Amino acid sequence: MLRLNRITDYAIVVLAQMAREPERLVTAPVLAQDSGVPLPTVAKVLKDLAREGVLASERGAHGGYRLARAPGDISVLQIVRALEGPV
Repeated sequence: MLRLNRITDYAIVVLAQMAREPERLVTAPVLAQDSGVPLPTVAKVLKDLAREGVLASERGAHGGYRLARAPGDISVLQIVRALEGPV
């Protein structure tokens, strides 16, 4: 049985929120408010997922994050690897 860390569970919640509007560019504070996940946790999750290529990030005053590919093309295994390392 695979046990997920709390941070991975939060990542799935955040990604599910983003999948509702996959093309929308969103910031960490907006995602924290919309998902109910604490802002520091959302920021960490977004950074880790962007580093692994699950999310695309844009810098600047109008920057934020969006899904790097279609929601159906992102596997739970990719999310687990991004947050917990190799399985």
